[in-house]
Order: sequence, then structure tokens, then C-alpha cells
Amino acid sequence: MNERYCDKHKPKDSHVSKTSEFANKIHASNKWRKTSRLYREANPICEQCLKASKEGDQSRGKRAGMINLATSVDHIKPLFAGGEPYDWSNLQSLCDYHHALKSQQEREQKK
Repeated sequence: MNERYCDKHKPKDSHVSKTSEFANKIHASNKWRKTSRLYREANPICEQCLKASKEGDQSRGKRAGMINLATSVDHIKPLFAGGEPYDWSNLQSLCDYHHALKSQQEREQKK
């Protein structure tokens, strides 16, 4: 067995969208990987955590006071709704919690 990484440090599998084949094609591209990496380097903190913290929102859904590192870059306007894939004004860094929440809302919206 000639594995390059141990299980702990193995890179994540590429993102698989449950809403769009077009999104899967974008997320598999080298251009997206580079755009995503550069955006997350420039914006390492979850933008929704920061927004909730600044607004002082105490609701559980906003997780006020919790500020997490971003683990993914999300399209504000989803690709299936015509969002621009590489336009930084359509991107936001999100933690796992906020990305899962937004993805669930988008799946509901698409039904």
C-alpha cells in the first residue's frame, strides 16, 4: 500500500453537489480549486459567524458568539440559480455548520 497521506491528513474528497450536475463539474475543476483556496486564504473566518456576532443575534440558529474557521467556500447565489462560479462577489467562506444549513435551505428551495 503506497498511500501518500494517513487518514487524518488525507485531503477531503471533492465536494459533491446534491442540487446540480453543473455545480459538480465546476467543483471538480482546477480553476475552482484555485479560486476556492485563494478566497479562503483571504477570508479564513466563517462570514456567517462574523455576521451573527456583529449583529449580536442571540438566536440559536445564528450561533452568536461562535466564530469558526471557514472550511469551505460557498456560492451566495447558487450555481443552479445562475450564480457566477468564479466571481468573488458571489462567494463566502463558511464553517461546516453554516455550509450545511445553507445547503439544506437550497435543497428545499429547489424542490
